[in-house]
This record gives sequence, structure tokens and C-alpha cells, in this order.
Amino acid sequence: MKEGTNLVLVVDDEFEIQRLFKQIFRKRIRNGELSFQFAQNGVEALEILRESNSIDMILTDIQMPKMDGLTLLTNLAEFECPLKAVVISAFGDMKNIRTAMNRGAFDFLMKPIDFEDLEITINKTLAFVHDLRAQKQKLQSTLDRLHSLVFYDQLTGLSNRYGLLQKIAKSIELKRTKGMAFAVLKLDVERYPIIKSGFGHTLSDRLLVEIARRLGDWDISSKVVARLESNEFAILIQDVKNLSVIENYIEQLHQLFNLPVQLDEITVSSKTHIGAVISDLEDSQPEDYLRAADTAFDYARNDRERTIFFDNSMQQKAIHRVNLEVNLQEAIESNQILVYYQPIFSLQTGKIRGFEALARWLTTDQRWISPLEFIPLAEETGLIVPLGRWLLSEACAQMGRWKAQFPDICPDSISINLSSLQLINSELLEDIDRSLSSAGLNGESLNLEITESVLMENVETAINVLARLRERSIGLSIDDFGTGYSSLSYLQSLPITALKIDRSFIKDIDTNSNSLEITSMIINLSNQLKLKVVAEGIEKDSHTNVLRALSCDYGQGFLFSPAVDATAATNLIAAQGFMDEAVCK
Repeated sequence: MKEGTNLVLVVDDEFEIQRLFKQIFRKRIRNGELSFQFAQNGVEALEILRESNSIDMILTDIQMPKMDGLTLLTNLAEFECPLKAVVISAFGDMKNIRTAMNRGAFDFLMKPIDFEDLEITINKTLAFVHDLRAQKQKLQSTLDRLHSLVFYDQLTGLSNRYGLLQKIAKSIELKRTKGMAFAVLKLDVERYPIIKSGFGHTLSDRLLVEIARRLGDWDISSKVVARLESNEFAILIQDVKNLSVIENYIEQLHQLFNLPVQLDEITVSSKTHIGAVISDLEDSQPEDYLRAADTAFDYARNDRERTIFFDNSMQQKAIHRVNLEVNLQEAIESNQILVYYQPIFSLQTGKIRGFEALARWLTTDQRWISPLEFIPLAEETGLIVPLGRWLLSEACAQMGRWKAQFPDICPDSISINLSSLQLINSELLEDIDRSLSSAGLNGESLNLEITESVLMENVETAINVLARLRERSIGLSIDDFGTGYSSLSYLQSLPITALKIDRSFIKDIDTNSNSLEITSMIINLSNQLKLKVVAEGIEKDSHTNVLRALSCDYGQGFLFSPAVDATAATNLIAAQGFMDEAVCK
């Protein structure tokens, strides 16, 4: 078939149809504009569609053996490519027309066929399909570029921290299922700071690029090389047979770094420190391996030894973790966990549009435990379910009080984070309904934030649960957007209403062109998908200025307000009301 030819699949059990189509459209077929493929029923049509991705549109009858046209329409949902079907049938009563349109038909024509009308319909349908494909290609191109920016270091082309963590996660799974051991090494370019301060960014960047090239060309199997930040690199070595293999690799690395690097008129000799961890950490996440390698690296950097292997004596975290778990359970049961509220502002009007409800832990001896410490622990132990249930109830109750106290200026919604364990919990919807009802709220007053990683772990469950949440008009945001892989098909399949840009891209958006490009692309993507976008971690006026210029909808961060208790949050709402009254006067 000639490239650029539009291929139409005709599904009809009347053999005369083939002759008629080839005769009526012979000029366009001869010119390479159109081509037709024929099937006698829906079963044959689906077989053709599964074997070919070049079908542009479908013309289908209704009454056919084996599978009728209306059933065929229902089955077209399995194909991701933009595809539109036009029904051509003698059974053009209102019921059939409505059924066809409800099942996704693009148009409905009556038999006997008016071929002039058919040609107009084919042209219209093909134009619509081409527009859809162009839009999808543009969106996918944006996502591919975003994926590159998020998971790869733009200077060296190596994986970055996020990309490495994904690879470590796969290695953990292979260790669990197939017993394939692995190791993570962290190392640095010792002379980099001197080159950077003495010769500038250009030469120091060239040094990093050369080191990255050497590490990439290093001839060992099953390795992933990543640049973490500045002059620090990490290497994931997969399918490790024994410790002596790792020790041999480490010796090779030291020799590789001993080779001088020629940069124009200067020769750079640089050694490296290496922190290593092997895959014997119990019940650990990818971040734990990177953290362990980092701990061993710090020991190596402050020790005469150039290489240090991680061992449990380096950190007493395990014992602390057990004690913390017991204390956390007691804290949840005795209501020691507090709810703090961080306002979310409209970047265009400066008004508070919502609050994010956050858990804070004040122990009985008046010590604050960081959420970065107890939230991951709650997720690992399953305590996140009772903690999340309590947070949901308290936050909704507070939102109900605000609506009663400030009927005219109350923020639109309260946002709450949802973990993977909560998402798959069978009581989630019941908990949400009960909390909203008790507080006298409808679904529009609640927004749930779910991270990309949680969605990708539970795609099928997520689609079902999130659809039922949207039926209640509850807002759904993807939290930390950009730090997990975002495929266009998954973004379009989930009934989300907003994207939340991770703070790691906002912290240097005013000075880092990479962060600026990522943020701009996320905002543009949100606009194309008709989603609201929230930037978190705003700490400087320059952040706000950039985000406003990019037409970001909402923002939150220390520049506006940290998370505060209910009393302080109430005062913020009241103060906003006073300002509105003053403006009116």
C-alpha cells in the first residue's frame, strides 16, 4: 500500500459491497488516496485490527453473523490508536442509532447507501482521525521529552537519580523472584571541585562528560551508570555471582580513574572514593540501597580506605525503626498525631483556594518526629491505613467548620494524600462517604492526591476506584508529577483533574534551565489535557514570578505559609476576608 494512503476497513456480509466500493472509489484507489480492506463480520474485523495498526477508519453494518456491528463497536475500546467507526445500516431506527452513538460510533448512515454522502462522511471522519493522531503524537512527544528530562542527566546522557531508583527497584524484584544478587556503588570525581573553581564550568563539565564516557564504555555486563549530582556517580551492577566479583570490579574502577584525562592544555589526574552495598538489606526499598551506598561513601571519603562496604553497624537505624514503629502505633491509637494545614494559593489572584492536610507527630515528651521519617514507616507497616482514615475524618470535619464559619470566603477544597495501601483498601469509599457526610460536605470539597508510583503499581484498581471517586465529584490530583514515568495512555485513562509539580523542579526554577523546561512542559501538557496544575515548594518571589509567567494555576510553599495548625489556618482565612472587606470599602 502506498505510503500516505488512507486504509478503510469495511465490515459487511454482503459480497456486492466489495465490488461497489472498488467501483465507486476507483479513481481515489488508483491515485493512492484510499484503500479498502473487507471483513464479513465483527470477528474477522477484530482479527484484522489486531494484526494491523494501519487501519484509519471502519465502516460497519449492524446485522452480521458471528458478531454484529454494535458488539464490534464495544470491542474497539481495546485499541489505543485513534480509530473511528461509521455505521452503515438499513436498520436506522432511533434505538439503533442511539446505541451505536453511545458505543462510540462517529456517524450513522442509512442503506441503501448514498455514495456521495458516504464520500463526504469518509473525508470528514479521516480528517478527524488525522487530527486526533497529530494531537496524540504531539502529547506523546511532550511526554517522551519530559521522561528524558526527568530520568536522564542532560549533561552526560546517563540515568539520573530517579532513573537509577527505577532500575534498583527492578533489581530488587529480580532478587526476590529469581535470586539474582546485585550491588550499588557510589563514587565521586575527586579533582572536580578544584577544576571547577580554577577553570570554570565548561572545563569541569567536560571532565564529567569524559568520566561518564569511560564509565559507560567500561566493559562489564549488566551495569547501569548514573550521575547523581555535581561530581557524584552511582553504578548498579546486576546479576552478581559473589563478593569477589564486586571487589574485582571496584579495583577496575580505581584503575580507570587513575588514567589521566586530557582537557585542552591541562591533564587531570583524579582518584575516587567508593561506597558499596550488596543486595542483602532486609525489606528495603530502592532509596534504602542508595542511602546505604551514600553512607558507605561518606565513610570512604573520610577514611584512608578508598572503598568501604556498607554494614549495619554504620547506622543504628534498624533498632530505632522498631522503636519508632511501636511508638507510631500508640500515637495513632491515642490521637497524638496532629493535622496541620498548608494553604494552596491562586497564583493569579493571591487568594487561598484550598488547604493540604498534613500529618504531624508531636510525641508525649514534646519532640517533633519528621513526616519524612514516620510516613514511609507507616506505609511499610500498614499503619498508613488507620492514620489515613483518621486524617481524612479530621480534615473533612475542619473543612465543614470553616464552611459554616466563612460561608462566603471559605476555600474551595481540602486536599489529602492517598497511599497505595489506602487505594486498594476495600473500606476506602465507605470511609470517604462517612467523613464527607459527617462534616456536611459534598465531594467537590475534597481533593485526593495520589503519586505516580502509586498509580502505576495499581493501574487496574486505580482506574476503577478513581472512577467511583469522580462519580462523587471528588477532585483527583497526581502528586509529585514528573518523578515517575508518565505514559500518555495512562494519563488519558485515569479520571484525574490536576497535576502537582514536584518541589524538586521548583526549588531552582529561576536558575536552572532544565527545571524551567520540565516545569513549562508539565504546565503545557496540563493545559492540553485540560487539567489544573499546582506547584509545590515555592520559597522565593522569583519562583512565583516564573510560575505566573508560565500560567501555572496554583502554588504552595513556605513563601506563602508553612503548614500550620487549625487555629492559624482559620486566622489566614479570616485575614483574607478582612482584606476583601477593606478593598470593597
